[in-house]
Amino acid sequence: MNVNMKVLQKKIKVDNIILWGFCILCGLVILFHINQINQYSRMNNSSFEVKLGPTDTKNNTYNYYLYIDGKQYYPVDYNDYGRLDENGKTNVKANIILDHLNGIVKSILIEIIFIFLYGMLSEVRNGITPFSMRNVFRLRIIAVLSFFVALLPVAVNIIFSIIVFQFVAFEFSSLNFYIISIGVVFGIISEIFKYGYVLQEDMDQIA
Repeated sequence: MNVNMKVLQKKIKVDNIILWGFCILCGLVILFHINQINQYSRMNNSSFEVKLGPTDTKNNTYNYYLYIDGKQYYPVDYNDYGRLDENGKTNVKANIILDHLNGIVKSILIEIIFIFLYGMLSEVRNGITPFSMRNVFRLRIIAVLSFFVALLPVAVNIIFSIIVFQFVAFEFSSLNFYIISIGVVFGIISEIFKYGYVLQEDMDQIA
C-alpha cells in the first residue's frame, strides 16, 4: 500500500509540474494580449485595414485578411470586422482590441481553473484525502468558471458592440457548447466528491 502511494505521489508531482507549466503559459498569453492592446491602442485607425487577400487556389476561395501598416497578418471574419461604428465607418482597430480583451478574459479564467486543480492535487500528494468539502467547493467553482469561459466573452462582445458599433453581433459556436458541457461534468464530479465525503464521515464515526 505504501509503495503504491509513493508511486501515486510521484505521478501527482509530475501532474503538478504540468499544471504549473500551463499556468505560466496562460500568464504569458495574458501578457501577450496586454502588450498587443497597448501597442495597437497607440496606433492610428488608418493603420488597420481589412481587404481581400491572395486567392486560395486549392479551394478556389477568397478570404479577407487583416492588414496593419500594409502588412498582411491573418484571415478575419468580415461580418465582424466590416461592422460600422457610430460615425458610419469600419473600426478595425476596435475589433482587434475586442479580440485581445476576450483572449485576456479566457486566459484568466482558465488559469484560475488550473490553480484550483493544482491545489487539489497538492493535497492528495501530501496525504490529505481528496473527499473534502473544500474540494467539493473547488469543483463547483471550476464548473461555474467553465460556464464563464464560454459565456463571458460573448457578453463582452455584446457590450462592446453596443458601445462602439451600430448593432449587436455575437457568436455562440459549438466550442462554447462543449465548454459548457465540461462545466456540467465538473458539477457532477463535485456531487460524487460530496458523496465520498459524506461516506467517509460516516465510516470515521463508525470507527
